[in-house]
Formats: sequence, structure tokens, C-alpha cells
Amino acid sequence: MKITVLGSGGWGTALALLLLENGNDVTLWSYHQAESDTLRTTHENPLLKGVPIPEEMKFTCDLSAVKGCGLVVMATPSFAVRSTAAQVKDLLDPGTIVVSVSKGIEKDSSLRLSQVIEAEIGDKCPVVVLSGPSHAEEVGRHIPTGVVAAADDPKIAAQVQDLFMNQRFRVYTSDDKIGTEICAALKNII
Repeated sequence: MKITVLGSGGWGTALALLLLENGNDVTLWSYHQAESDTLRTTHENPLLKGVPIPEEMKFTCDLSAVKGCGLVVMATPSFAVRSTAAQVKDLLDPGTIVVSVSKGIEKDSSLRLSQVIEAEIGDKCPVVVLSGPSHAEEVGRHIPTGVVAAADDPKIAAQVQDLFMNQRFRVYTSDDKIGTEICAALKNII
């Protein structure tokens, strides 16, 4: 499947690597051109020292990379979720699954991040929350991890489960987006 991961921090990079290893066509989007250039030339994210990025990974700073994707992963910092969602809403194909992996609550609105995405893109695309007691460096180093894919539609949650899951990355499904996101935000505080 063609997938774009929006956000090339540690978490976005670790998930992009996982999705690439699972046989998908993955593009990793960076907000800054310099960051994209560093990833492309060094094949390593400074936030994931010692974790090589394969040649097959694509890099861009162009948000139009979301066009034609079956899945888009929103891995931006929480403060950038709204602005990024607003910028991609007209670029997303109807029905593209949008997976929110950022953790937190929007400061000014107190909305959960999936609600922020839904407010910006409307009902054009289903929004799934992927979260759990996970760390980017552990996922990048292939340490076994368990997470939850929570969606309103169990079939969409199962699709996300199939795309992300492998022998070291276990994905459970749920319809509890609220609980999944609140636990994620609290996990970062604790």
C-alpha cells in the first residue's frame, strides 16, 4: 500500500520503518527541508541513533505526497496536528485512512487529537487512533511492543492492525478512541 507518514521525528520515523518493513511503499514527510535532506543523506534519524533507514524509504517536504495514499499517518507534534490536517484536507483522497499517532490534548480547545483531525478534514476520511505504551527507540530497534488501533468502525481498525502488525509489533483493535487517546496523553505525563 502507498503510505505517507507526516512527521519525521523519532516516532514518525520508527513507524515509517515498520510500515516499510511490512512491505508498503512509504514516504516520510518532514516539515523542514534540512531535516529531510539529513535523513536522505545519512539514512539515520538523529533521534534514533544506530537505526538504519533503508534506501527504499522516500523522503519529502511536499504535502502532496498524501495524494493517492491508502493510509496517512499523522505523527506531527501535538501543537502541529491542526495546521497539518488543515493543509492536507484538500489533498487527501476520499476514504484514505488517517491514523493519529500523536499524543496529547489540544491546548486551546481541550479536544483530543483525533477530534482535531476530524474537525479539519470532516467526514472525508476515517480517523483511527494508534497508541500504546510504546517508545520510538524501542520500535526502531525491534523490541517487542503492543499498541491499540481504535476506530469507530471495527473493519477500519482491523485494516490498520493488518498494516502495522508483525512478529514484534502487536496491534489490538478497539472501538474506544476516547480511552485510547486519554491513556496516551496521561502516559506522557506519568
